Amino acid sequence: MYSAEPLPVISEMPEVITSVLNRAIATGDVSTGRCSPILFMLGINHRFGNIVLDEFVALVKRKPINGHGVLDEGHLETWDRAPDAPNMLHVGRAGSDVTTLFGLYRPWYHTVLVFALSLADATPIVGALEAYDKRVARSAVVLPSSAPVTLVACSADLVLVDQVGYAYSTYLVEAGQTKVFVIRPDGVIGAIIYDEEDVKKYFSRSFLDVIDERGH
Repeated sequence: MYSAEPLPVISEMPEVITSVLNRAIATGDVSTGRCSPILFMLGINHRFGNIVLDEFVALVKRKPINGHGVLDEGHLETWDRAPDAPNMLHVGRAGSDVTTLFGLYRPWYHTVLVFALSLADATPIVGALEAYDKRVARSAVVLPSSAPVTLVACSADLVLVDQVGYAYSTYLVEAGQTKVFVIRPDGVIGAIIYDEEDVKKYFSRSFLDVIDERGH
């Protein structure tokens, strides 16, 4: 299933290389094309993959397939690299400290970011994630800076407060909006979704059978 994702990117590589070569031959300058943003590879994506799920981008609005696209900080879709965000206040039972979103991601499980106005708004989504083994997925509720930091009952693995608003801005989350991002173990966005039903839909695409931590 995953092996199909890189095929369009691979098929575009000869065209990209040939384009650079032709420019070098035409200008007589072998350095031509070195500064092309495409060669930085930061825009490489598999937005066209069949195991990603983006409920916020209508199919009719999707751009043509471009596996070597240029990084666009004002646009975020599935299979883009998950952005970082600093100054995230981690609120926990043992106190509070500051972390980054990159500090949460691990190459052996999915990290599910639940952007919500309150813990109550995030509860149904976090509850749906309890069905999955912690080795497969872990949750982090991301609250806006205006949210109270008083702890209430919540089964999320982490509760974060976006102190300076950078995460909400970078992940293009509007005020008062509930928006869920599933960050895959490879550090890219696997899903941008609305609710707990979408969570189930995404993991059903990625895994034939995901057992819970009790082995059921």
